Order: sequence, then structure tokens, then C-alpha cells
Amino acid sequence: MPTITADDGVTLYTETTGTGVPLLFIHEFAGDHRSWEPQVRFFSGGYRCITYAARGYPPSDVPEDPTAYSQERAVADAVAVLDGLGVSRAHVVGLSMGGFTALHLAVRHPGRVASAVVAAAGYGALPERREAFRAECDAIASAFETEGCRGGRSPLRGRPGPGAVPEQEPARLGGVRHRAG
Repeated sequence: MPTITADDGVTLYTETTGTGVPLLFIHEFAGDHRSWEPQVRFFSGGYRCITYAARGYPPSDVPEDPTAYSQERAVADAVAVLDGLGVSRAHVVGLSMGGFTALHLAVRHPGRVASAVVAAAGYGALPERREAFRAECDAIASAFETEGCRGGRSPLRGRPGPGAVPEQEPARLGGVRHRAG
């Protein structure tokens, strides 16, 4: 299993497909490294496509300490992946949670980013929807704490809002996460 070790000792699972200019894909909260499979299949003909499972997403390590997770840590992990693969500069694509990582990577390490695609990244909700947004976030967090992702079933499945995943069997999604609606 190809892995990179971050500076705090957390092991990150990586996959590299194709040759050419490096293209780093950073996944969303409701997905993992496999979510990029259609894009990797398409771009690997001319690019060195790199995906990795973020910390907390097996087969990468899943630290139990909540302080092991932060936006700064996510950026440091992306840098660790690039460093571990000997990549000095890459095109970076991020979706939602990965979009924030891609954005912060580009801002904090502009010399490492040839270009950035930041998709579906947003900080919460409009002011008039703030309380409903917080309640939904609390419900999702509670579901993750009590239910986890048993059998590949995410507590995000079937919920409304950004990043919602329709009610389908994971195998039928083919590694692609669809937005409901």
C-alpha cells in the first residue's frame, strides 16, 4: 500500500496514476480518494494523477485525538503528499472540504500550486439560515458519533444541503458522489 507519513506521524494512503505534469485531487468530506476515479481515468492519459485518503479516511490513519484535525493540518498533509512523492509543483483540484484545502494550499504555498480548481467550498449558511444550518450540522455530527459509517453508509446520505448524497447503494455510485436535487 503506497503511503506517505505526515510530519506528525499520521500515515496517508496515496495512489498515483499516469505520467506527466502532476495533478493532485483532494476529496470532499462525504467522499474519499476513490471519488476521483472518473477524473483520474480521464486525465491520467496526459497527467500524473495523485489522490490520497485524508487523515480520518481509511486506509489512511484515523487519529482519535480531535486536535489532530484542522484546516492547517489538511494543508500540511497535502504538502506532505507532494513532498513524499517528490512533486515540487502541481495542479490542484479540490471539492468541498478538499476545495478549502486546495484554496488554503494555494494561498499559503503559491509556489507549490501551478493552478487550483476550488469547487463547492463555502463557509456555512446565509445569516437568516444560520440556526437551521447549525442544527443540521449538530444532527450530522451526532449521527456520525452514534452510527458511524457502518457498511459504507454515511449519515450524510439522503440529507438535504450541500454535499448531500442521494439514497443509493455505495457500489452503485461507482465511486462518484452525486449532489441531491
